[in-house]
Parts: sequence; structure tokens; C-alpha cells
Amino acid sequence: MRKWFAVAALLILAACVSPEEQAARDAAQRAADERECQSLGFKSSSTAFANCLLKLKEIRAQEENTRAIDRASTMPPPWWGPRYGPPYW
Repeated sequence: MRKWFAVAALLILAACVSPEEQAARDAAQRAADERECQSLGFKSSSTAFANCLLKLKEIRAQEENTRAIDRASTMPPPWWGPRYGPPYW
């Protein structure tokens, strides 16, 4: 039993991300977005470039929202089931 608890604790800790790691991920994503907008022909420090970066961020947020909705719709109901109508007793 202790072994399983230790494994579960390690898995939970592995899911944690430090602020430094998150900042590094954000910087890498920003650099990738800037390269993408430049490859599309936008000049950096222009309004069109800023709009391109914003649009990429909006697309990513929408994709994350869609994934969250998909995860929520595939989750099974709680063991007691949904409560529609009168009580079961």
C-alpha cells in the first residue's frame, strides 16, 4: 500500500510546473509565434504583426477550450448518476 501511495505522490508532483518552467514555456511559445508571423510576411513592431500574434493566441485559447469541452463531455457521470426528476426513494 505504501508503494502505491509513493507512486501516486510522485505522479502528482510530476504534474506540477514551477514558475520558471512556465515562463520558459511562455517565452518559447512567444518566439514560435513571432517566427510564424514573420514567415507570413509581417514586419515586427507593426500593427499587423501585433494583430497576427493576438490572432495566434486567440486560436490557441479556442483550441484549449474545445479540448476542455471534449474532455468534459467524455467524462462519465458520478457513480450516483444525474438527478433528473423526483428523488429515487
